[in-house]
Formats: sequence, C-alpha cells, structure tokens
Amino acid sequence: MRYLLPLTILAIGCSGQNTPEPAEMNTPNDPAERVTTYRGMCDASAAVMIDRVTFMAADDEKNVLAVYRTDRPGLPVQTVPWDEHLGIEPGDEHPEVDIEGVARLGDRIYWIGSHGRNKSGKWRPNRHRLFAMTLTKTPDGIVARPYGTAYRKLAQQMAADPRLRELGLAEAIDIGDEKDKDLAPKEAGLNIEGLSAMADGRSLLIALRNPRPDGMALLVPLHNPDDVVSRGAVARLGRPIQWRLTGASGNSSDGLGIRAIEYSSHHRAYLIVAGSHTAGGPFAMYRWTGREDQPPELLVEPTRRLSQIENFSPEAIMVMPEDGTVRLLSDDGALKVEVASESECEPGTFESGRCDAKSLNDRTRKTFKSMAMEIE
Repeated sequence: MRYLLPLTILAIGCSGQNTPEPAEMNTPNDPAERVTTYRGMCDASAAVMIDRVTFMAADDEKNVLAVYRTDRPGLPVQTVPWDEHLGIEPGDEHPEVDIEGVARLGDRIYWIGSHGRNKSGKWRPNRHRLFAMTLTKTPDGIVARPYGTAYRKLAQQMAADPRLRELGLAEAIDIGDEKDKDLAPKEAGLNIEGLSAMADGRSLLIALRNPRPDGMALLVPLHNPDDVVSRGAVARLGRPIQWRLTGASGNSSDGLGIRAIEYSSHHRAYLIVAGSHTAGGPFAMYRWTGREDQPPELLVEPTRRLSQIENFSPEAIMVMPEDGTVRLLSDDGALKVEVASESECEPGTFESGRCDAKSLNDRTRKTFKSMAMEIE
C-alpha cells in the first residue's frame, strides 16, 4: 500500500474582536484547551513554520506574507509583499490570489490559491496560482526569494484529467463560463483549501473543500511541482483519493470537505479538520494513517470539545513538534465587530454600529486566534 506522510505545515485563521493585548488563556471547559490571540491580520489562511517559534502566514485577501513568532503574540515582526512575483498587473481591480494552502518540500515552500470563483460565481484568474519560494534567516530578518514562476494552468489540467472529469471537476470549474452563481466556492464550484507534502519528498497533495463528488472529500496528488513552477511543465496528477467524512452526525448523504490537514510525527498519523463547504459548522476532527485503503477515523472527543466553543471556525491545524500539542486555528473574518463610527470600516461595510472583522481599517484590531488541545 502507498503511504502519504506530509511534512509539517501550519495555517492560521482570524478574529476581529477588539481584544486586550494578546495572551494565552485557559477555557472553562478543559485546562488543556487554551486560546491565544495574535494581531495584525484577518482572513489569514495558510502559514508555514520557519523554525521552532517563527512562522510565515498568508492572508487570503492580500498578497502580503507576514512573519510571526509563537512565543511573542502581537503584530507581525516582518511583512513580505509578493504581488511582483505573482504576475499581478498594476491596477488590477481583483489582485488577490486567495492563498489557501502551503507545504514545504526540501528547501522550497509552495503556496496555492483557491483556484475558485468569487462569491458571486465570477471567474477570478488571479486566484489560479501555484507558486514557490525559498526562505533564509538573517540577522536582519527573513529573506524570501521566488523560485520559478507562479503557475496558472492547474485548474485547466485538473478539468482535463479523465479521472477527475469522471468526478465532475470539469463541471465544477467550467473554464469557459465567466459567471455562474452556482459555481461559487460555497455552492458547487472548485475551492482548494489545503496543501501538503507527500512522503516521496517531491510530490504535493492538494486538498479540496469543494466540490465533494457524491458527498466525498477529495484529494489530488501533484507529482511534479518542481517542474511545474520551474519550467511551466504540464501538471502530472495522481489518482484521486476520496473519503466520506460525515462528522459526529454520521449523515452519509452530505459529507464534509477538507478544511485542514497536517501530518503529526508525534501521533504518526495525519490529523484532519473537516467542515461544511459553506460557512459555519458542523466541524469534525479525524486521524488518518496515510494508507489509501484505510479511511480516516473520527476523533469523537476532540470533535465534541470543538463543537462546544462559541464562534470558532477551524480553518487549520498544527502540531507542535516538541510535545505533540495540537493547535486548531479559527477563521473569524466574517464575525461582526462593534465600532464607534462608520469611519472605522471600509466603505459600504458599516451597518447598525458594526462591520465584519475583515473590513476594519485599523489592522491592529484585526486578530486571529488558536485553541490548543491534547490528542492521545
């Protein structure tokens, strides 16, 4: 049997609450469950560990990467604009790549856009990006250098693959249609949400939040990412992997998509966060051995604890390498935040004394949070 064991990745979510200076706090439910808040980013969607305490994060609405320290909650210690290396034309009205996943292969870090349409089903070509970089630590900070050229043809090649065509990917992508509200990411359209390394050290595993063919979550191996970004080679896709993830309800008619996936050397397994392809819950946690003939196992108690936390929408998962502590990270960019005046919000977003967290003009009020738990 083939085993798929990825390298360690991290992804983060956001919250817009006007909280005090970030700190780690025990929840009433369990002393092992802790909530930590960081500042300066909302709609954060993917990140990668640089060393034991430093990580680089992406915001899915901005093409700027930010460096944070886990031991120093607060604003980022460094920001890295990346528009120049993504082929975004100056003045583009919709420049965001909608970065949703990241994985490390050797000394290269690969990032992937959602490859989806906007919420109205309009085609957004800038979201079609797979790109790579190298990172170097220096006394003055992190130096990021582009590796190769951002790749833009992945969705087309997924739609053309006969194995994926049988699963309805061509219909979910529909390259020739500029607008179709039924193909929005939270309807029936494509929405890539995760990226992971595979055990061969050369391949990537692409995880989809949507579509879910016949209600099953879908992963697609990409076996030549180096050739794809370094010389624009045709993507060599592997056999699709499908699971039925139903959560605690066990409802087999409407399976969940993949919100996050990470391999834990401590647990010797993948840990997976599954959730609805739309906004909100339900959410569930799984453990997967990496064997294609063994479906993931529902983690009943962690799923129960997750359901008890108010306004927590897990977008990602990380495992601390030192002790195996699991951190779930919440994307709360759509939460409503009370403001004193309309001027505190982006134009057109203020309503009844509030606006979405992601619409706040003051980036120091934009926060993301994580919850820690122990999983045996």
